[in-house]
Amino acid sequence: MSHELTEPVHWQGRQWAVTGYGIEALDGMYHVPFSEIPDAKAERPDWLDALCRRYGTDGDDLAAALKVARSIQADASKSAA
Repeated sequence: MSHELTEPVHWQGRQWAVTGYGIEALDGMYHVPFSEIPDAKAERPDWLDALCRRYGTDGDDLAAALKVARSIQADASKSAA
């Protein structure tokens, strides 16, 4: 099962994608807006552990999505400065 992802799609893994919205599960069940994605210097977000505990979550794919999302945020911050 899949759903339509928010454009633009910056990166797509096996279960997760980084989109114009933030991080989205390909099945449409979970999503994290960019506003809830902390930069790399911040503590590990609570939602990351919660999603990793979810049955069937590919933790490596989610970690890769988080890394890509943080990179996009960092680039956007540099452009805004």
